[in-house]
This record gives sequence, structure tokens and C-alpha cells, in this order.
Amino acid sequence: MLRPVVSSVSEQLDTVEFYYVDVDETSDLAQQFGVQSIPTMVLVKNGEEVNRSVGFVPEEKVKEFAQS
Repeated sequence: MLRPVVSSVSEQLDTVEFYYVDVDETSDLAQQFGVQSIPTMVLVKNGEEVNRSVGFVPEEKVKEFAQS
């Protein structure tokens, strides 16, 4: 499961804000971002999507993703 990995990374990085979205409860947001698979991480900078990752990734890759 990706959530514990992302939680660990969020504790290590104080320059990045992490948000969890339950796509069953906020399907409009999932649709807005085109989320079709779970887990999906979307990196947003200045209101624009700049990167996306679908599927499980290890902690080091999540850290790299968040800092990209």
C-alpha cells in the first residue's frame, strides 16, 4: 500500500504539502485530474500538474517524485 510510504516521506520533507483524496468521496476531483487507477500521485506546482505517477513506488522514488 502506498499511503504508509507517502506518510513517511511527508514527515521527511517540510517543503512539500501532501494531500490524500478518497476518490469514492470526491469523484469530481478525481475526474478533474483524470485519475483512472489507484494509487495515483499528482504533483501540482503553481496550480498546474507537472508530474504524475500511477501504481506503487518505493519510498526513495516517492521522495524523488515529490522533489521533481
